[in-house]
Amino acid sequence: MTNHQPTTPTPPPHVPPHPVSDRLFPECECPANCGGRPEALRRLAQAYPTPTEVGAKPPANPYAPTTRGELVHDSLNRRTGAFMGRLGSLVYLRPPGGGFEWDVDQRWLQRPPATGAAS
Repeated sequence: MTNHQPTTPTPPPHVPPHPVSDRLFPECECPANCGGRPEALRRLAQAYPTPTEVGAKPPANPYAPTTRGELVHDSLNRRTGAFMGRLGSLVYLRPPGGGFEWDVDQRWLQRPPATGAAS
């Protein structure tokens, strides 16, 4: 054997880094294997649940708001709200004085009822 052969160091075996959990969830033990993030399979409940009325029908002439902040009446939830935006057929409304947003299908919207006496 000669002393002129270069020796190459063997690299250390690859060790994957430890998993880091930013929210310190426990290891997953559920059948869905959520990866320790149970909120990934949860859906938040609506802040304003929709009343259940058998046979409820949308208005004959639904209203389509165009201006952000415009007041509209949600006939399904029986509430008046300010138009915030839309995504597909869903319209997002917020109480006029502020609060949690809710969504409703556009076909349930009407112009807000007139308030006050005409002079």
